[in-house]
This record gives sequence, C-alpha cells and structure tokens, in this order.
Amino acid sequence: MQKSLLMLVLLFGLAPAIHAQDAGTAPKPPASAGPSAPAQPVAFNHKLHIQTAKMGCNDCHEPRADGASLALPQPPRCMKCHASIATDNTDIKRVAEAAKNEDPILWVRIYRVPSFVTFSHKTHSGNTCEECHGPVAERTAIAQEKDTNMGSCIACHQAKKAPATCDTCHAIMTTNGHSPFEVDPTVLARLHIQPTRPPATTVPVQANSMRATLQPSVVRFLNLTMR
Repeated sequence: MQKSLLMLVLLFGLAPAIHAQDAGTAPKPPASAGPSAPAQPVAFNHKLHIQTAKMGCNDCHEPRADGASLALPQPPRCMKCHASIATDNTDIKRVAEAAKNEDPILWVRIYRVPSFVTFSHKTHSGNTCEECHGPVAERTAIAQEKDTNMGSCIACHQAKKAPATCDTCHAIMTTNGHSPFEVDPTVLARLHIQPTRPPATTVPVQANSMRATLQPSVVRFLNLTMR
C-alpha cells in the first residue's frame, strides 16, 4: 500500500516537469510569411519562372509605348512558352482556352498609382524591381509588400538625390495627352513627356470655366488640396 502511494506521489509530482519539457520542445507555429496574396484568375508562380526558368521581368511584363508603363501578361504572350511547356497543367489549359477565344486574363492589380500621379517605369529604370515591389523572385504568389504612398516615394527620391518637387509627380495630364494647366515645357522634359502641341499663351481663366475643362478626378484632387 505504501509503495502504491509513493508511486502516485512521484507520478503527480513529475507530471508538471514532463509537461513543461514537452512544451519547450514542441514545434512552434510558423512565423507569418508576410501579407496574404489575393486570389488570381490564374495561379502564377514568380519564383518558379524567375529562379527555375531563368526569366526576367520584361519577359512577361512587356514595356508599352515609350516604356512608361509595363503590361500585365495576356494569353498570347503566355502561350509563346506554354504551347509546349506544362500543357497538362490546369491553369495552362485555362490560359490556352482564353488565347483560343481571345479572352483577356483579368488579373487583380497589386500596385496602382492614383490618376493624379505621373509615374514612368522608364524614368525609374535605374532602380531594381525589388525596390518598389519587394522580393518578387522569392514569391509563389504576389502581395503588396512595399508602400507606394507619397511619403515613401519622397523618401526614396531624397535618398537618391532625385527631384522631389510637386511637379515631379503631379504634372496632371488629361486622357488626350494635353495638360489642363499651362505646364512649363521644362517640367514636361524632366518627366520625359513630349508635349503634343505648342504651349499656349497664358491667359487668365475664370475659376468656373477652368473647372469645366478639368477631369472629375482632377477637380476632386484640387478641392481636397485647397481646403
């Protein structure tokens, strides 16, 4: 009887120590891998394409027009490789069908600049993609990992001793390529924008008539900044 009681005491006494030891060696949950990526219509693995297939950013993101913007890849471009690569993959079959029907891939945009910001990839070609988009080459799915707000842009410009005045990013252009203001041609030159017509003579304009010629997004921006 005494031996049984002694065994019970030992077992109950050692239980907390055993539990504490197990807790110390138990695997910890994995740390967060960063912001969650939105679901895309087609699963695209950047790590696979860059590290394994040795592709570059411009292989999929083709520069448009003068290189100011980069295109999101569409089925015809994807099928240049995937007409013979991974043809049994479910997503590739979906892309092949879209190419056959001339349907676009409606990618979910990760980074976007406001309509009143003038941004050119060509102007920033001296920087690496990672500086603005994060370590894309290490990601199987893309999420926004870098801030592209005004503060981060100005901080980067100041660090690189690049122009950081208002007209650097806010030479607001209309859809037809003409500025709603009489912008100094030297400002357009700094932004690598070619004026499509000679600058008109500056003429005093009434506020109401000027307001009528501006895009709604420009008017909203002006209203906010003038409050």
